[in-house]
Amino acid sequence: MPSNRSTKIAVIGSGLMGSALAKAFAAAGHEVAVWNRTPSKARAVGGGTVAFEHLPEALSGRELVVVSLSNYTACSELFSSETVAAALAGKTVVQLTSGSPADARGGLEWARAHRVDYLDAAILAFPGFVATDYATVFYAGSRAVFDRHVETLQAIAKNSVYVDEKIGSAATLDCAILEAFYGGTLAVLHAAAMCKAEGLDPKSFFAQKNSFLGLISVTADAAQGMIENNDFSGDQCSLNTHVAALEHIVRLSSDARISSRFPKELLENYKRALSAGLGDKELPAVFSTLKQD
Repeated sequence: MPSNRSTKIAVIGSGLMGSALAKAFAAAGHEVAVWNRTPSKARAVGGGTVAFEHLPEALSGRELVVVSLSNYTACSELFSSETVAAALAGKTVVQLTSGSPADARGGLEWARAHRVDYLDAAILAFPGFVATDYATVFYAGSRAVFDRHVETLQAIAKNSVYVDEKIGSAATLDCAILEAFYGGTLAVLHAAAMCKAEGLDPKSFFAQKNSFLGLISVTADAAQGMIENNDFSGDQCSLNTHVAALEHIVRLSSDARISSRFPKELLENYKRALSAGLGDKELPAVFSTLKQD
């Protein structure tokens, strides 16, 4: 859907994500310049975008610069050029390269030194989901800068979420969600492997997905309040009971001759909470033991 105002945008990076972002901006009626280290990749984006061979030319006259590169190191190498830095002065850079909160803080430090407005962002979507209802983008940095560009940014994700003034907050939230996704997915796959090893068709397990998803949801809701109040007391199910259940899972894995590394790691973390004297507390009490070893 076209925006009410056309913005001159440069998209740096023409990989799968960068190309999807550039085409989404162009489809929304914005004037989009694209650049890539390999000029042929920039020319291949199409979709109403204009490819430039030289980065300073792509940046000339642009108001918004969206960066989607393989990593922050590649971005730092580009921005270390005095010519590129000068071309970015006075513009807004939206950093959509995946990284850590520390990367975001380094990016902001560079931006401040070169008179560049800076938003660090994290996109929670595959390239094919860009500009659909399945895309979410988290933003961190100046609220005023975000508000100034949010209408334009909604071309890539209607669900454009401002997280916090702290520049690392978008990366933090993104990593937290992804950890829950990757950890949960590994647990689901290991559970299916247990079923198959014991001669139970995994489809019987997958048919019960609402059961374990419901348990995760209820526990997450309870954990939120417990963490906020630093009070993990309750009368539902003690950590002692949960640890006993995990021991059954470890034994099943060993007996069935499938990898027991994952459940053993879970058990070790939960038993650490028992060692801290939290055995009579509820499951979220494990949170208080998750400090660096």
